[in-house]
Amino acid sequence: MTSNTTCPRCGEPFDPSQNPGGLCPACLLARGLESEPGNDSGGPEGPAGGAPAPSPEELAPHFPNLVIEDLIGRGGMGSVYRARQVELDRTVALKIVPIRPEHGPAFTERFRREARALATLNHPGIVQVYDSGQAGEWIYFVMEHVDGVNLRQILSQERADPDRALSIVNQVCDSLRYAHDQGVVHRDIKPENILINQAGTVKLVDFGLARLLGTAQPEVTLTLTGQAMGTPHYMAPEQWKSPQDVDHRADIYSLGVVFYELLTGELPIGRFEPPSHAVQVDVRLDEVVLKTLKTKPEHRYQHTSEVKSDLEQVGNSPAPTTTHSQTGIPASQAKDLSGFEALPLVVGWCLGFSGLIQAIAWTTHRIQYGAPGGDALAEYLFTGIGIGGVCLLISWFCHSWVLKRENRLGISGPRVWLQRPGLLPCLFLITFVGFIYASNARQDTPMTESTWMSAFLLLFLCVVGGITRLLAGLVSRERGERS
Repeated sequence: MTSNTTCPRCGEPFDPSQNPGGLCPACLLARGLESEPGNDSGGPEGPAGGAPAPSPEELAPHFPNLVIEDLIGRGGMGSVYRARQVELDRTVALKIVPIRPEHGPAFTERFRREARALATLNHPGIVQVYDSGQAGEWIYFVMEHVDGVNLRQILSQERADPDRALSIVNQVCDSLRYAHDQGVVHRDIKPENILINQAGTVKLVDFGLARLLGTAQPEVTLTLTGQAMGTPHYMAPEQWKSPQDVDHRADIYSLGVVFYELLTGELPIGRFEPPSHAVQVDVRLDEVVLKTLKTKPEHRYQHTSEVKSDLEQVGNSPAPTTTHSQTGIPASQAKDLSGFEALPLVVGWCLGFSGLIQAIAWTTHRIQYGAPGGDALAEYLFTGIGIGGVCLLISWFCHSWVLKRENRLGISGPRVWLQRPGLLPCLFLITFVGFIYASNARQDTPMTESTWMSAFLLLFLCVVGGITRLLAGLVSRERGERS
């Protein structure tokens, strides 16, 4: 029979054996979303339920072999202290997790298995565990002390430059590859769990959410079977949907989130731009980052060694001087348009927009002075739409002709809306219907002089704007070559 307890935050009953954090599932998730980046910097409040962290003096009687110096960090469920092992004369990190009556045996077993998982990992990029056990009302780990900062503290001050981001991610790849080869999945890769020492060496910490692979027994998981564990925004989609089926590819997804944040300073939430669209970074990194962030695990990199291999190829070859073209041609092979080649592009768009404007002006005039009704109104509207559609098609063909030429960069800027899927077939259909009406339209009401003049004035403005844009591009390119 399962005994329920009351959540100290919201007052709702919950099963402590299924949620060992001392809070109900909703409050645990909300707490993760509300956590501040500087939560690991230390402070008066402890991790569980807002209780204060014990002082070094309170802990000293329980750890006679250690000289506990000060509190250096707090996580979601534990506190970390700097201490010194007297016999070995070395500085260590002491992590303690309070045991509460409502936690039950599952809570204790989870952290004991964390120590076992870490004890099997002996890699320079993973924080080593020296000792573990239970002392009084705490479970403790004596771990390697890293003299440095975590990645969150670095990101809170500045965005990492691309070279440093590559170095950090490459080192994380090495650490994860070793852990995965040992059958251990971290499941909580995030900036707070990536430490960087004074020499710039990256070390992974906190395998408390790790899952052991290679066995069918459900009790080998370091969290309860079927329980979604991790940090929101860094968790792979399968960690939410089917946590019991999570494998090493979830770490690859989380690594992709960290990599994106390193490059852009933002999280890849919702519909996000590739890194090179947000900041000035090597466009070849887009493919690496986006592949790690695929929703389906089978579409991602299958091993961290593949991620590192692609990153090494990027790092060992010179970066392209410009961005990708709209045709997908590598920027290093693309060439800028000359003035002669850009002429069809400018003329096509000017004629297209000016024709569209004249079609709108003609349709407005017919409706205003012809006083049509019923079928006649539809006739005039479709005639104007048909003529305008033809003009836009001219523009689109000119644009496509330029962009599809081999090794041509085309125009810079956002995609033309006509290139979006589905819009071009709709435009063709509307144009076809408009032509049918236009072939039967009556031309017995001439356009006034002012209407024609307004259309030509807009045409002139389009031409001037196109020429100005062309000249501005040539001048900026010339300045770039001089610099």
